[in-house]
Amino acid sequence: MILFLTLVLLFLMITIGGERGAVSIMALAGNIIILFFSVILMSAGFPALLLILAAGAGVCYNSLFYQNGNNVKTRAAFLATLFVMLILFIPIFAITWRTGSYGLNELQISEDFMYYYNTDISINMLHVAVFVSVFSTLGAVIDTALSVTSSVYEVWTHKNSLVEKELTSTGYQVGKEIIGTTVNTLLFAYLGGSILLFSYVQTQKYSLEIILNSRFLFQDVAIMLFGAIACLVAVPVSIKCIIWQIRHINPDKKQLNA
Repeated sequence: MILFLTLVLLFLMITIGGERGAVSIMALAGNIIILFFSVILMSAGFPALLLILAAGAGVCYNSLFYQNGNNVKTRAAFLATLFVMLILFIPIFAITWRTGSYGLNELQISEDFMYYYNTDISINMLHVAVFVSVFSTLGAVIDTALSVTSSVYEVWTHKNSLVEKELTSTGYQVGKEIIGTTVNTLLFAYLGGSILLFSYVQTQKYSLEIILNSRFLFQDVAIMLFGAIACLVAVPVSIKCIIWQIRHINPDKKQLNA
């Protein structure tokens, strides 16, 4: 069934997307390969924190440049995504460590699991949790960054008399338009898949205090909130990056500062 659904996806991407759809398939395959080797390297003991930066940069480069080409918009989006990753890396690490929300949660640690599976895997679960949190936000950040940089650049190409303040206002207007749908997408992506889990918790009659302080709830909600915060931060960072890129192609730099 998985193979069937995969074939349906590939067929629709090529039929509807045409050549661009085929390129997207290749980019998707490249990202899967990057994640696959990241898991292997992490299992082999390679520092997970370095993998976050290396694999994150690889996914960004593949998603942006391979699909959309090397241009002003993709370069600005690439820089913005890397900056957002670096900005949020320390808060994500600190919050994950401080809350102790890494590793298996209460529902995953059961007698059956402990009996059938070996939990001594010699991997720093804190680093793995940070890796998961960062990569869970990466796709949404790339989409947000590219949407903002593309919009600001297209506005400038059609009216290059606009000054930096006006371009910044345009970028924020675009950010306001897309951020609502992005946050809703993240909400349904992470919490929608947990409906069965919440139904199980409800049938077990756990108290509200236990649920609110549980690790399994915090893990899902934290990833959703990290993603929403990352997308919000990506808006001003993307605006700054695209304006910086425009300065390098604008023959009259003083005009942009007017």
